[in-house]
Amino acid sequence: MKSKAILTILLFFSSFTSVSQIIGTTYKLDSIEIAQFDLPTEVTWYNAKRECKELGKGWRLPTKDELDEMYNNKDLIGNFVNTNYWSSTEYDSRYAWMQVFIHKSIAITLKEGHINARAVKSIK
Repeated sequence: MKSKAILTILLFFSSFTSVSQIIGTTYKLDSIEIAQFDLPTEVTWYNAKRECKELGKGWRLPTKDELDEMYNNKDLIGNFVNTNYWSSTEYDSRYAWMQVFIHKSIAITLKEGHINARAVKSIK
């Protein structure tokens, strides 16, 4: 029983990613500041919005246009994986826009799907 509790605690702390580990050294692109790393796991659109906001004042999901610019500069920004990324732009009540990072493509998907997210912050 004691070893199970210790294992649970170790798993909790090994999966924990701090705010500073996500934000890291930011990249500035036009009017946005981009976190260095993705959120630690693929998430729904709702959780992506919440988790970006929880990074601190002003952090959010990028709009679909901002995300497209991020794709265009992905090699300069760095640390992207060849998968899909959430945008904050809604298509309707059930769907939101995403950017496909395998190739330059923008599509809609159900907000309940689990995909990657990268936080941004507006530069004033």
